[in-house]
Amino acid sequence: MTVDSETWSPSDTEIIARAVIEAPSVHDTQPWNLTLPGSAAELEERLEFAEPGADPLRPDRLISCGTAVAHLELAMRVLGRQVRTDLCPFPDRPAVIARIETLGTSVPDSSDLRLYAAISRRKSHREAFTDIPVPAETIGDVVAAGAQVPGVGIRLLASDEAQALADMLTYSAEAKRRNPHYQREMFSWTSHWQPEGNAEVVEGWDATLDEHGAAGKAMITTDVPDTSALATAIDRETVLLFYAASADPIDLVRIGMATERAWLAAVDARLSASVLTHPLRIEDSADRLGARLGMATPPQLIMRIGY
Repeated sequence: MTVDSETWSPSDTEIIARAVIEAPSVHDTQPWNLTLPGSAAELEERLEFAEPGADPLRPDRLISCGTAVAHLELAMRVLGRQVRTDLCPFPDRPAVIARIETLGTSVPDSSDLRLYAAISRRKSHREAFTDIPVPAETIGDVVAAGAQVPGVGIRLLASDEAQALADMLTYSAEAKRRNPHYQREMFSWTSHWQPEGNAEVVEGWDATLDEHGAAGKAMITTDVPDTSALATAIDRETVLLFYAASADPIDLVRIGMATERAWLAAVDARLSASVLTHPLRIEDSADRLGARLGMATPPQLIMRIGY
């Protein structure tokens, strides 16, 4: 990290750096670099993670960078800075994801303080939630926190739409099993909805976006799930779908920003959460789900929230 020591004190730098480090990222890769030039902050994409040719993980890396931007904004505002965020593309500097300019001083509002405080408590919950329903008002607060990011839509999955999501997850699992490229991978994303299903426990995480340094045990399903049982399990939970006008880098970064703000708002409300993206990257799964739900653009991320 490069820092302008004349502008940022060691304590300022520590607060900003710690906030960015604690942002969730795909496979915990933290695919960004942070610099603090002058009175601004810049986040760059670390391109060494790019795969030759088509890069199937880049959408999730861009979403990951968006979660770091959300943390960066919060840290700077908590430090009393009034900020303006400009997002990619920057034609002369293609690796830059976001530049956050300091416009002056300001008093952080209570919402920013609560979300910032939630950063240290946020973690992925990959198991089933309790049967306690999330109040509609709380869901509204979570959605409102994410909806403050322009260009991102957040849709609450209705009870009669659980079957559509279950069908998509099953379709993705079957597509992975058919494709030799995926045969070594397990169908892990339905494990929290099938705690008693055909599964084995292995070390590691099945998350796409997880906290820094995550380690533990994850349920990895070894068979294509029973779709009806999966739909019933999904229907018991609160599921949010995040989407934008396109899958361009700027919109994926915005989805990451909105996701993290919603996640922190959930933590502030004493909820837990986890996110799924990988099933949406398998063949045309996202398009199929979007069409089933009558969405103008396909979802890019699925979030579960609950107690």
